[in-house]
Amino acid sequence: MINDYWIEDGKLLLTRYTGSVTGQEMITSTLEKSGDERFDRVKYILQDWTQVEDVYVSRQNVRELVACLRPISRICPKAKNASIVNPDDTGSALMAWYKYLADDLTWEVDIFTSHAEAEAWCDLYLQYVQRQQHLNESSA
Repeated sequence: MINDYWIEDGKLLLTRYTGSVTGQEMITSTLEKSGDERFDRVKYILQDWTQVEDVYVSRQNVRELVACLRPISRICPKAKNASIVNPDDTGSALMAWYKYLADDLTWEVDIFTSHAEAEAWCDLYLQYVQRQQHLNESSA
């Protein structure tokens, strides 16, 4: 499953992947949001892969995904892009392949193996996480 969260008036796009994810789902999700006007304001694009159980993504899917992202990267060329992956061989290999292919995008692309690294990278994400924790504590 793929869920998008536009945070701080569109300055941060957080995409969470959970359960099983296919390459076609990723491509379809990217195409559906590609015309969103919030890309004009986005500063950070963060993908959280830490809750994924199964990934069915081929190298061809990654090539197609990068092709879909090229026009988006031209809309927000100064945005920073990162993924949080589990520190295992599958996650690291897939993201390394993505980072290699994404070299011709206008974005700076990073890969993190912990939420703490992502929080240090993006203060908007850190603030979002802190608000969510506060809400969870208040409702408990």
